[in-house]
Amino acid sequence: MNTVTQIVLTDLVCRLGVSPAAVETALVKTVQHFDSESRNPIVARTGRTPAEYLATSLTTPRFHAMLASIALKAEGREADARLAWEAYVQREIATATRAHEAVPETALLGDVEAVRRIGRGVGLDDDQTDQLIPGIVLTLAMGYYYRPAGDQHLTLTEALSRVAADELTEMLRHASLSAAGRTEDAAHALRRFQQGSH
Repeated sequence: MNTVTQIVLTDLVCRLGVSPAAVETALVKTVQHFDSESRNPIVARTGRTPAEYLATSLTTPRFHAMLASIALKAEGREADARLAWEAYVQREIATATRAHEAVPETALLGDVEAVRRIGRGVGLDDDQTDQLIPGIVLTLAMGYYYRPAGDQHLTLTEALSRVAADELTEMLRHASLSAAGRTEDAAHALRRFQQGSH
């Protein structure tokens, strides 16, 4: 166990009041979860190796939130685990919302009417589009940590400003199918878009 890992684990023990054994168990489970994610074909299509994906994941808020939540569960503190995870989700939503609000009107995601036109193009009314956009922005914000090396200098707002019409079209189509409970169709739409963009 390296020094950085030891510091993280010690911090969790002190901050959460959990045992070192619970934190070590949580670390193993959390790393296993992200290792499994790293082998998803979607990761390969981004140009990252599983090792690169895992290394990046270790630095993300999601990794640390999951680690804390699993450690609390290991101690039998289910309610605390749920509250810790919900607090993380709310922080991510707030960050994504602030970044989205800062997107200039000259960018697609900053132009409400342009976004709604795309929504209409995939059969959504304006209210449906408005309801789906925050979830899409949150998804993009979660992926921000895994952006390509050439985009590392971009802020989240700048990354959101680069979303193109074809990307947003497919994200809205996927989100609308998912919201309608058509999970197989949504998965098919996502695969088709990923194959077309690589």
